[in-house]
Amino acid sequence: MRGSVLVGIAAVALVCGVGTARAQAAPAASAETDAAEDGGTVSGATQSGSDEPLATIVVTATRTETRLDETTTTVTVIDRAEIEQRHAETVVELLRDVPDVDVVQNGSRGTNTELFLRGADADQTLVLIDGVEVNSVTLGAFDFSSLTTDNVERIEVLRGAGGTLYGSQAIGGVINVITRAGGGAPHGSVLGEGGNGSTGHGAVSSAGQMGRLRYSVAGAYLDTQGFHAHNDDYRNGTASLRLDYDVAEHATARLFFRYANADVGLINSNNFLAAPDPNARQSDELYLIKGEWEQELIPDLELRVAGSFAHSDEHFNDPPDAAETSDTRSTITGGIVTSEIQLNHYWKQLMITTAGIEFEERSANIRSLTVDPAFTFNDHFDESRRNVAGYFQEQLRLLDGALLGVGGVRVDGNQEFGTAVSPSGSVSYALPIPGVRLKAGYAEGFRAPTFNELFFPNFGNPNLGAETSREYSVGVVDTAWQRRATSELALFDRVTHDLIEGQPQPDGSFQAENVGTVHVRGVEIAPRVLVWRDPDVTIGASYARLFRVDTPPLLRRPKHRGGVTVNVAGRDLLRPRTHYDVNLNLRVVGDRQDVNPAAGFAFDENPAYTKVDLAASYTLEGMFPRGGDLTLFAKVENLLDARYDEALGFRAPPINFLAGLRAAF
Repeated sequence: MRGSVLVGIAAVALVCGVGTARAQAAPAASAETDAAEDGGTVSGATQSGSDEPLATIVVTATRTETRLDETTTTVTVIDRAEIEQRHAETVVELLRDVPDVDVVQNGSRGTNTELFLRGADADQTLVLIDGVEVNSVTLGAFDFSSLTTDNVERIEVLRGAGGTLYGSQAIGGVINVITRAGGGAPHGSVLGEGGNGSTGHGAVSSAGQMGRLRYSVAGAYLDTQGFHAHNDDYRNGTASLRLDYDVAEHATARLFFRYANADVGLINSNNFLAAPDPNARQSDELYLIKGEWEQELIPDLELRVAGSFAHSDEHFNDPPDAAETSDTRSTITGGIVTSEIQLNHYWKQLMITTAGIEFEERSANIRSLTVDPAFTFNDHFDESRRNVAGYFQEQLRLLDGALLGVGGVRVDGNQEFGTAVSPSGSVSYALPIPGVRLKAGYAEGFRAPTFNELFFPNFGNPNLGAETSREYSVGVVDTAWQRRATSELALFDRVTHDLIEGQPQPDGSFQAENVGTVHVRGVEIAPRVLVWRDPDVTIGASYARLFRVDTPPLLRRPKHRGGVTVNVAGRDLLRPRTHYDVNLNLRVVGDRQDVNPAAGFAFDENPAYTKVDLAASYTLEGMFPRGGDLTLFAKVENLLDARYDEALGFRAPPINFLAGLRAAF
């Protein structure tokens, strides 16, 4: 049954992409915002005197403002309109529907959540917030469980290697979460909602402009008892701030800040003993701050200087219980300090030259103590390392824009493993068919060893080198009828060498060594069609086929995955000053290999599943004396109450709902 559903999704994707590729995606609803290297523009506003929507601008693909339909690589943009249509509280809810993105959450809300992009390992995808790296310095992967959508303008996903511009960990791609830029008259919103599992969520936000200062600020708090009787609760507090100050006509100073604090009960911590854990808990704290200066030095020459600091604290506490006799406590502290200088020279309409220098220092401190009647482990280390990199990129626009090309190279000098060189090149060519462009690219990437792989007691190896990758990609994009439909087809082939894996040693321990190789290929299809006007009915679909050329199969990454999203938006004919929005999302994930904690962590098959989510809102306009809207909304996740595990042995949440009010003024 699930196999036939997957085939059906693929068929829908192909039909939408081929049969109706002459019709456009509904324009985004977000207003035009200030654009910078880490905060570009996504706009659904129209050109003055025209019904055509303004082009979507992205910054992650080239580190400069680039029209989405003129990128030579594969980029997905999730804008504010989609965030609000889905009523998504976390970023990862939205990333689940990006083609060839696999999300694995270890059970209930707030538990560790990792992401696999284009079949790459979780520690081979670089995650940025406003251009600031937030990947774990000890594990390499980023835990998405507590990254909320509060004050987020959009999410840009570069699918495919991005090492030329971003260095280590961008083998699978880059995810950049971009904060809203303020502007216009001061305005704000207040939100409150509740649901089953004793769940409550509140949020406030404000944005606007006062003289030369544009600002956006938001805060939110979420609390839930979860869906198990004990130790399944979760709390999250988040704050976000962005300031843009126009010092002069062509000079802007920016400040970005984000803070998140979370605490979660880990009822599944004992699942290898087939027993619930009544007292294991984890708390996490993340904050980042970034300052940026952008200035046009002379006509067509732009300077950007930035410095940032990201800090994380993780505390784990698991006292003894009836099933587990050990007492384990650990504290992990990590930090990344980055400074960079970037120059962009615009050669009229012909090309853009980008050059930059980046300095980075990482640090990690681990304290872990396990006490058991039979043994005691006391592990700790305190390490740091530096990396200096330079990058160069050339963007070419030839044949009056019919032929676009991007080429570049980056050289990283790392204190631990030496030098890594990451070249890349990609082209896009407009076919005689209006709106249809062919794409092709080649990129190399690398992943530097983490602190755990280098220094963790009885496992780390200070002689490790970097993992390296080579990726080829081709694709076709059709945006001819941008008011009715868009479609995209992409294929890629990537080989990664020198994978770091634990190898058995004569004394029975394991040590990290560069021994692995993995070869993966994939196909991605992503059409979107506006099938009806008044009300607007939009259907989007995605399908991804991923397979490993060599063996064994990839863990936690299915060969087939896909989904269909239907969105209906319109006005209430009986109440002219109202509008509604209904969003239905169906996702199908195929069988995949995993490790089974209840069977000694042996390899096992995790069955396929189908999940359906539903969200709806009804907005009353002009409800306050000075204007403003009141929105009633609700969403139901896992509408069909499917029983499934994203990570084998960690049961996903059952059917759950939230409903609430949002006042915008």
